[in-house]
This record gives sequence, structure tokens and C-alpha cells, in this order.
Amino acid sequence: MNFIRNHKPYFIFSFIILFGLAIFFVISGGYYPILSVNGRLISARTFWKNYRSDTVYYKNFVQIYQNQFKNADLSSLDINEVKRSVLTNLIENVLVGQEVEKELGNDLDSLVQDRINKINQNEEFKKTAEKVYGLNFDDFKNEVLIPVAKGEILSGRLFLQGKKLDEWLLSAKRASEVKVFSTQFYWDGKEVQFKK
Repeated sequence: MNFIRNHKPYFIFSFIILFGLAIFFVISGGYYPILSVNGRLISARTFWKNYRSDTVYYKNFVQIYQNQFKNADLSSLDINEVKRSVLTNLIENVLVGQEVEKELGNDLDSLVQDRINKINQNEEFKKTAEKVYGLNFDDFKNEVLIPVAKGEILSGRLFLQGKKLDEWLLSAKRASEVKVFSTQFYWDGKEVQFKK
């Protein structure tokens, strides 16, 4: 007991240092939440992966197609518009994922895997995807392929019920609890908007 009492300042100092390092790790790694969708948190790390992917894709698009759009100014990229769009897309992906998980439960993973297995085996596609989106293939699979597969699965199920994905998504957005942890953006019930 005397040992703890005698060394209490060292323990407090060590705790403060460890706490500071933990905060630094969380912030620098992007592990803090940037969105909450029906209680599910989306990290800044996920946001930045998607943001970088969208900007790389846009730049590649401009390089390839700029001659076909001679009258349009494709050279300027509105960074805030890309951020707004990425945030909205992440929210939509979570809503679609939550619905399709509710509908299919444990069967969802195998259905998603079936949809992306052929792509997993195509080395040429992997290289192209990495180049076009600027993501390694695992990130491309998690951030692009899996959400697309879930969207296709949900769209098919809704079609069998005589519904459309766009209409369902609009209704789901209005009924969902979405929080944007940002001083720049807010959720208006349909999409993320700029704060004025």
C-alpha cells in the first residue's frame, strides 16, 4: 500500500500519458464517429476512404472523357460537394444494409459472397479497380462491391413485392435517426446538406 501511495504521482502521470496517446491514436487513425445511422456509427476512417476513392475516380473520369465533354468544365472539383455526396451515400449504404440484414439474416453473407466471387477471381478486374478507385482490393470490396451487392439484393426483393428501391430508400431516410457529427454538414431527412 505504501508503494502505491509513494508512487501515486508516477501512476497519475503514466495514466495521463497513456490516455493522451490513446486519444492521439483514435484521432489520427480516424476511428472516431462522423455519422450515426439508427445507432450504427460510421467512422471518419470509412468516410476518408470513400472520399479519396471518389476523388480518384473523378480525376480518372476527367482524364479519360474530357475530350467528349468539351463544353463542360470538368477540371474543377467541388471538395465540399464530394464530401456531402459521400456522407449521403454512406447513410444510404447503412440503411440498405440494415434492411437487407433484417430481411435475410444469416443468409445475407452467403448471397453477397456469391455475387462477388467471380470478381474475386478476376485479377485483371482487381488491378483495374485499384487503379480507377485508388483503393486496395479489400477496401474496394468493402466500400464498393459489398454495398452494391446488398443494394441489388434488396432491389430484387422489393421488386418481388411491387416496390422500387428509390421509393423505399426515400421512406427509410425519413423514418431513420441520422446524426452528422460535423460543423459543416447536417441531415435534412433526404440527404446531407451544407450548413450556412
